[in-house]
Amino acid sequence: MMRALFGLGALTVLTACDPAVVEMAFDDDGDGLVATEEAELGTDPDSADTDGDGVDDGTEYGAGTDPLDDQNFPYDGGWSIQRCDPDPEATGTSVGDIVQDFSLVDQFGQQVKLYDFCEYAVLITVGAFW
Repeated sequence: MMRALFGLGALTVLTACDPAVVEMAFDDDGDGLVATEEAELGTDPDSADTDGDGVDDGTEYGAGTDPLDDQNFPYDGGWSIQRCDPDPEATGTSVGDIVQDFSLVDQFGQQVKLYDFCEYAVLITVGAFW
């Protein structure tokens, strides 16, 4: 015999053969994050887009961006973001050094930050027309 109790934002299931309580949280705002994840991240469980940047919290979290920062969201080009955590300390510009974080405009017109590609090899091509 199973007895299910329904509450706001969670389903608690009690079983007669196993006294353990299983709690399943729901995604009330439809952003892809359940209430417990929203609490851990500090996002608003009643708003799909806590920072108001036009991207759902779950999408931002899944892409490695900060759902609490309206200036930090997935790139239009679909670039996979692997932000350095914590940001490394710049040591110089010679071979083997760590360069200062900087941003450039990509082909979609969006500012792309170097440190968002921490685990990737990045090739930067610089050219000039005279």
